Amino acid sequence: MNKSNVLISVVTSVVVMALGFMLFGGGKVVERVEKVVNLGGGNPEFSTPYLRWGDVSTFRAKTSALTQATTTICALQSPAATSTLTMASINLSVSSSTASVLTLAKAATAFATTTALNTIAIGANAQGVQVATSSVAAVGIVDNNVFAPNRWFVVGMQGGIGTFSPTGVCSAEWTVISQ
Repeated sequence: MNKSNVLISVVTSVVVMALGFMLFGGGKVVERVEKVVNLGGGNPEFSTPYLRWGDVSTFRAKTSALTQATTTICALQSPAATSTLTMASINLSVSSSTASVLTLAKAATAFATTTALNTIAIGANAQGVQVATSSVAAVGIVDNNVFAPNRWFVVGMQGGIGTFSPTGVCSAEWTVISQ
């Protein structure tokens, strides 16, 4: 066999293998398309209270307009699904003209403090922060931070004489358990 015959048989073998590879599925073309979302600057803001990430939904609520002249200064409604209260807080710039007690609670309505989650005593005209966070419940014990659909996180203010005139921010975050 001379050199030209060897060269022709090598080229023929390579062509036959390449055609067989292409015709009989030796290779698969996978196209990957990624959607890139530009969130802008360093601090993106979302106008929706829901955020779904990794198939887990969170729901957030906030008010900077605390209700004055009443004992229920903040009421935030939970999502329309069973959820757990991840974090809730009240941050008072000014509490009231008299010393009082704040109760962070959950309730079926926006006007009750049925199940207390946390309390704090606060002085007249004082600033204060109080937080209620989720806790792990022991097996068989009901966790107070599990909210039925459309229940309320409420901050109540009691004690003292005069009119309650708090200013500040009230916020809450729930993680949806079932939808």
